[in-house]
Amino acid sequence: MSRLKKIGMAFGYGLLLVAIVVVICYAHIGARDHRESQRISGFVIHIDGNGNHMLIDTESMYKWFAKHGVSPKGKSIAELDLAALERVALEHSAVESCNAFVTYDGRIEMTIIQREPIARLRLDGGYDHYIANDGVLFRASDGYAAYVPVITGSHRLIVDRDFSGNVFRYIADSIAALERRIVEIEHKKYPVLSDRKQIKKRDKSVQDSTVKKPFWVSKETYEARKENLKLFKEAHNQKYLKEDAVLVKQLDKLSNMQERLRHNIASLESINADFERLVEFIKSALADSFWSAEITQLVLTSGDKGAIHIAIVPRSGDYTIDLGDTHNLTQKLQNTRDFYDKVLRNVGWNKYSRISVRYDGQVVCLPRN
Repeated sequence: MSRLKKIGMAFGYGLLLVAIVVVICYAHIGARDHRESQRISGFVIHIDGNGNHMLIDTESMYKWFAKHGVSPKGKSIAELDLAALERVALEHSAVESCNAFVTYDGRIEMTIIQREPIARLRLDGGYDHYIANDGVLFRASDGYAAYVPVITGSHRLIVDRDFSGNVFRYIADSIAALERRIVEIEHKKYPVLSDRKQIKKRDKSVQDSTVKKPFWVSKETYEARKENLKLFKEAHNQKYLKEDAVLVKQLDKLSNMQERLRHNIASLESINADFERLVEFIKSALADSFWSAEITQLVLTSGDKGAIHIAIVPRSGDYTIDLGDTHNLTQKLQNTRDFYDKVLRNVGWNKYSRISVRYDGQVVCLPRN
């Protein structure tokens, strides 16, 4: 093959490649222009209910998006902000996760997975929330109810009745804020400690000073100078002690502030552990076929230092089961089950008005009058 022919073939292939690139670019630009001018043809929401509890529906979510100004209806693809749509969906406390995409014909498909409620919280003070299995509290909505145990009682939660969100994260954020405050206070100590060091250094310099006796100075004059220096040292030391006492008082005040903050952190950690044990107890009870059917209501009251105390209102009889605090709840439930099997089945379900398993290895019953 001649060189000229090879050059011609290479040139032809080059033109073909350029033509292909041009066609692809024009196709891409055309598709982009079409997508930007294309109107949204529909908005479809699919809701998956965790544990078969349907607490939200498509209509309420359409209203939710419209309320927050991100409803895609009537917009073009170019105006659509899928990230904002998903972000607003996740702001709904009953929504655990979501995913949205646009189909080729311009329809928006969104799948929403709602949280799994494990109990309904109706404590004194106006609480009406669901507790999700991950510790999230979200407000109960009108028209939809999950068939889960109801929690009543006088116990006051760390969050108020208008709160929606993750209780564990709220406590963690609160602890982090207190820890930052402790560090800030520690930094305030540095200049005070520096001042203490300086005034102590100055006083030491004074206390270490001496009077030398030149040969031309009389003994009387020398003794007088020594006495004056002694008086000056005493006066300077008294001044130093007063100044140091003021600084020590400032340090003590800052340390006391830190100690109170550490006490608050310890209280928050205790509250967090208490609530975590409550959530795990409910999840464990729901996973047990016997207790999931038996427990209809939990009554929460406050024990020492605000600790949660739990009582069960069972389905089988007119009595309450006092579990005490949230420690060793698994063993307490097992003790109760043993008592059911060995005693209540024989003496009758209504013989007692109250059964207490709060103490290790004991079942204390109050007979019905």
